[in-house]
Amino acid sequence: MRRTPIATNRIRRGVLKSEALLGMLLLVSAMSFASTLVYRINHLWNDSRSYQFATNELANQLQQLVQLSPEDAAAALKSISPGHACKETLREPKLVGVLAEDTLGTRVTLQLTWKQRGKADPIMLSAWLKNGADGEESQ
Repeated sequence: MRRTPIATNRIRRGVLKSEALLGMLLLVSAMSFASTLVYRINHLWNDSRSYQFATNELANQLQQLVQLSPEDAAAALKSISPGHACKETLREPKLVGVLAEDTLGTRVTLQLTWKQRGKADPIMLSAWLKNGADGEESQ
């Protein structure tokens, strides 16, 4: 059986320009989406790392403060400041502490803020002092 000229034209041996253009368009749009996604994930990881570091800083500061008497804790809160590593890791950190009396005893609340992208709430952590006003352990 012999092929006619019309039958040989139906056999495709290459890619049309429109198919190549469509393929390039799909590739560029996928790469654009992927790069934006990687950029946002990187910022999310950095923010998460900063939040975790700030939480650890507050926990370390509280761990030292809860061992003190209320008078010593009040004096320590007047001169409290972020640690050296916190100052290097977070941008412009500010640490503030407050003592409050409640039914469970003397509560110390620490608040840490730092300069972040966008609007973010400060991190607060509270604990109760182990020593009561009379110097005895309270439960």
